[in-house]
Amino acid sequence: MKERSCAAARLRSAFELGDYAAVLTEARRAPPDAADARTQAILGISLLRTGQFAAAQEPLEVATALGDPEATVEYGNLLRATGQLHGAARHFQDVLPGLTGELRLRALRWYGVTRQQLGEDDALALIEQARRGYLASGDRRMSARIAHTLAHVHSARGAFGLALKLLEGALPVLEQDGNGRPLLSALYTLLDVQVECGQYDLASETLLRAQPLATQFGDAFVLQLRARQANLMLMTGDYLGYRELLDRLIGDAEALGEGQILDFALSALADHQSRTGEHVQAVRTLGRLKTHGRALSLHSRIVMAMMALRRGDAAGALRQHLEVRQDALRRHLAPEATRALLLAAYSAYGMNDLPRCAELLSEALLELAGHPRPQSWATIGPELREIEEMLAYARLHPHLAPLLQAALEDASYLGGNLRDDLFTTGMRLEIMTLGQELALRDGVPCAMRARGSVAVLCYLALHPRSTRQEVIAALWPGRDPKRAANYFRQCVADIRENVGADVVLVEGAHQAPEYRLSSKASVTLDSQRALQLVASGHLHAAVAAYKGEFLPGLEESEWADEQRLRLRGTLASALRAELRAAQLAGELRRVVLLAGAVLNVDPDDFETEDLRLAVAREVCGPAEIARFEAERHRRLN
Repeated sequence: MKERSCAAARLRSAFELGDYAAVLTEARRAPPDAADARTQAILGISLLRTGQFAAAQEPLEVATALGDPEATVEYGNLLRATGQLHGAARHFQDVLPGLTGELRLRALRWYGVTRQQLGEDDALALIEQARRGYLASGDRRMSARIAHTLAHVHSARGAFGLALKLLEGALPVLEQDGNGRPLLSALYTLLDVQVECGQYDLASETLLRAQPLATQFGDAFVLQLRARQANLMLMTGDYLGYRELLDRLIGDAEALGEGQILDFALSALADHQSRTGEHVQAVRTLGRLKTHGRALSLHSRIVMAMMALRRGDAAGALRQHLEVRQDALRRHLAPEATRALLLAAYSAYGMNDLPRCAELLSEALLELAGHPRPQSWATIGPELREIEEMLAYARLHPHLAPLLQAALEDASYLGGNLRDDLFTTGMRLEIMTLGQELALRDGVPCAMRARGSVAVLCYLALHPRSTRQEVIAALWPGRDPKRAANYFRQCVADIRENVGADVVLVEGAHQAPEYRLSSKASVTLDSQRALQLVASGHLHAAVAAYKGEFLPGLEESEWADEQRLRLRGTLASALRAELRAAQLAGELRRVVLLAGAVLNVDPDDFETEDLRLAVAREVCGPAEIARFEAERHRRLN
C-alpha cells in the first residue's frame, strides 16, 4: 500500500512539473489503480498531451466517469482533437455550467476552438472570454497560450495580419515557459501563416527552429512538422522531395492513427496523381480516406472537384467547387472560399461558359485584390499552370483585366516569369524555349552547364537525324568550324550528363554520324504548342503559352530568326484578326487590350501602337494614356 502511495505521489509530482514522459514511465512501472480517479486523469492527460490520442481515451473516460473535473475538460479536448467535433461541442455544453475557476476558462478555450472547427460565429468570443479570464487572474503564461489559439483561428479565417500580431506578442512569453509544447504549437501556426503569405524563406527558418522541439516531443509532433514541410516543398517547387515525403507521411500517419495528417497526405497524393493523368489511382488514393472512416475535409473536397475537372467532368467540378465555397463561407474560412471560387470559375471556363466564368472570376479577383500580393500568389500557386489559360483570357477581357491587375499587381507574371508547376511522372522531356532556355526530364529541371545545350535539344527535336555540320550551320554559323565542333560536343556531353545518357542517340556512318533524340522520350516543345494552339483557335491559351522570344540566348542564327518570325507572325496575325473584329463591334476597351497583346508579341508594330494610343484617348484614364505615350516614346527612341 505504501509503495502504491509513493508511486501515485511521484506521478502527481511529475505531472505538476509538466514532465509527461516521467508520468508515463512511472505508469508503465506500476499501472495505476483503475478506481483512482486522479491517477487515471493524470495518465490520460499526459497521453493526450504527448499526442497518444488512442491510448488516452480509456483513462480519460474512466476518470470522467469517476468525477474528476480536469479529466472531464480534457476528455472534451480529446474528442475535439480526434475530429469528433459535434460530440465535443455537446460535451462542453453539458459540463461548462458546473465548472469554475481555471477549469472553466480551459473549457471555454477548447469549446471555442471546437466551435471554430465547426464554423460557428461565436468561436472567437468564447476564446477571447477565456483569454481575458486568464489575464484577470494574472496568468500571463496561459493568456499567451490562448493568444496563440486566437492567432490560429484568425489564420484559418484568412486574417493573417492579426494572426502575426498575436503571435509576436505570445512567442516571447512562450519561449520562457518551461513547457515547450505550447511554443511548438505556436511555431507551427507561424509557419502556416508564413507559407500562406508567400514568406517561404522565413517559413524555412521557422521549420528549422521547430525541428529540435518536435524531435524532443515524439513521433506525433514530428509528423505534424513534416506535413508542413511537405506543403512548403509544394509551394517552392521541390516536387521530387514532396512526392517522396507524402509516401512516408501516409505510412507513418496510418501507424500512429493521426487522422488529420492522413487526410492531408492522401488528398495531396491524389491531387498529384490526378495532375499526372493517373486518374484511377487518384480515385483509389482518395477512397482510402473513406476506409479510415473520415469525412472529407474542405481541402479533400477541392481535390475531388479538381479530379473531376481533369477527367473531363467540368459541370460536376463546378457544382462541387461552389458547394465547397458555400461551406467555407459558412465556416468563415476565407482562403478556402476564395480558392474554391477561383476554381469554380476555371470549371466554367472548361465548359466554355465564358459569361459564367467571367461572373465567378470577377468575384474571385475582387477577393484576391484585398490580400497582399504574396498571399494572392500563395492562394493560386498550386493550380497556377492549370488556370494560366483562363487568366490569359482575363487579360484580354475589358472588365476582367483591371481586376486581374488589382489582384495580382503585375499581370506580366502570367507571361511566364513565374516558375511553372512541374508535376509529372514517367519519361518525359520538356524543352522550354520561349523567354527562357530550360529542359526538364520527368518534371525536374536539368542543370545545364553549356549555354547552347537547350538549343541543340530543340534543333534535334525539330530536325531529327541531323549531322553535326547541319546543327552547327543552323545554330552557330559564324563560329570557327573547329571551335563550333568542339562546342557541339560539349553540348552533347552536357545533355548526356545532366538530362540522361539515353536522350541523344548517334546513328549512321562513322564519318558522318546523325544525331536524334531517343524515341523512348516523350518530347514536348513549348514553341510548337503555341503554334498548335493558334491553329486550333485557342488564342487565349496561345497568348499564355508565348512567354517571350524563342531561344533568347541564341544570336546570329538565321534558323532561330526564322523560328522567331514564324512564331511572332502567327500569333500577331491571329491577334490582329481579333483586334479588327473588336474594332468593327465597337468594343473599344477590348481594342486597347488586344493592341497591347499584339505589341507584347511584335513591339515594332507602330501602326498598332498608334491605334492603341488613339483609342485609349477615347476610353482610358489619364494614367493609362500617359503610360501608353511613354511606351511609344521609348519604342521610337
